[in-house]
Amino acid sequence: MDILTFLGVPQGGVLGLVGVVLFFVLLYGLGHLPKKKYSFAVRVLMGTAAGTAVGLLVHYVFPQELVSELGAWFSFVTRGYILLFVALILPMVFLASARLVLHDKVDRENPGKTKWKKWVNTLMVALSASIAAALGMYFRVGRLSDAVLAPLGESATLTGLVSGLFPAGLGRDLVLCNVIGIFVFGVYVGKATLRMSGKHMDTVKPVMDLIEGAFSVGVSVCKTVIAYKPMGAAAIMAALTVEHGVEIVLVIVKMLLVLCLGALIMLCIQLVLCALSGVGPVRFLRESKGVMLKAIKTRTGSACLADAQQVLSEGLGLNKEVTDEVAAYTIVSGMQGCGALFPATATIFALAVSGYEMTAPVAVLMVLVITLVSYGITDLPGTATMSEFASVIGIGMFEAAPGLGAMIAIDPIGDVPRTLINVTGCMTNAIIVERRVRK
Repeated sequence: MDILTFLGVPQGGVLGLVGVVLFFVLLYGLGHLPKKKYSFAVRVLMGTAAGTAVGLLVHYVFPQELVSELGAWFSFVTRGYILLFVALILPMVFLASARLVLHDKVDRENPGKTKWKKWVNTLMVALSASIAAALGMYFRVGRLSDAVLAPLGESATLTGLVSGLFPAGLGRDLVLCNVIGIFVFGVYVGKATLRMSGKHMDTVKPVMDLIEGAFSVGVSVCKTVIAYKPMGAAAIMAALTVEHGVEIVLVIVKMLLVLCLGALIMLCIQLVLCALSGVGPVRFLRESKGVMLKAIKTRTGSACLADAQQVLSEGLGLNKEVTDEVAAYTIVSGMQGCGALFPATATIFALAVSGYEMTAPVAVLMVLVITLVSYGITDLPGTATMSEFASVIGIGMFEAAPGLGAMIAIDPIGDVPRTLINVTGCMTNAIIVERRVRK
């Protein structure tokens, strides 16, 4: 074999070599953009725009023999970056689930509040994911015009699908990418540690410290990988547009529109549930208008938490003790936008781009996975990104994970509707629970 071929050097002459060099120069430049001048979201979008421009240029202008060669380099970088998230999600779900149990506080004086808080949180996440699944399948999110998709699990049964999620040993689950098995095992580890802490704190304290320390280190690694998003977005969009041309851009825009429609439907459902709990839609929107605008502007649910809690207690006159606890719980472990609506839409998109079609049995499995994993990503940075990878891997479609690349590229845009639903969702949950435990 020719040494240049082995090294992947384009055989199209100087033009191909220049293309590869300029691509890596572009990545380097995006990685060194001044942080004080450009926000992180702006830098990611700059990477998305630059990668799209490069990919379209190569796809439509360069000679055909160079398109595949340059595309191979773009895909090489893309796959390397995406697999970093795949490598992170499994151990972080285990640590986050164990840590969630250790930090979970049960109100002995008002056990009903704890029960309702968890049940409402779980059902709202499942509802949000179900809406996204229905819309994604109806509008055929992610489908390219010339794609022939292979349907997943058409003849599968729910018991057959769910049985594959049972824990089968941490090592085996890690190898098979059984996200739910890892989550369940982490919960059992947390419960056992917590139970022993009452009488044997000296024995289990090192385990608790190990979980906390490992989680902190893992969070730091997550932040480091996320910091590469501007470069990752450029490589991802370059690879996608080189292969599919402008059509992939239109498919991504369609996905964003479906996401916004899902957010609108979910908001309407939240308003109906609030009305059933004694807070009318007009009153809810009037009092929470400032919080909703802040959610759209900041795209950070935690930054809106204090304002949301103030609206619930002062603006709506609800029990502050209950609403503060429920809203804080929901904004980290039951995000109806980042933890349900977006990952469900992203999963259907990734499957379609990878050549697979979501079917009803697998959609039910996906909703179950997303609902459980919403507790296993608590306090992780980049919640939406982690959720979508956990969803795709959790339904056993590891090979479709590269299809999530486009979600990384448009993350700042998708963050707007999903954060809005996170914030209105935490307020809705608080209103429902407060109504149920009101004395």
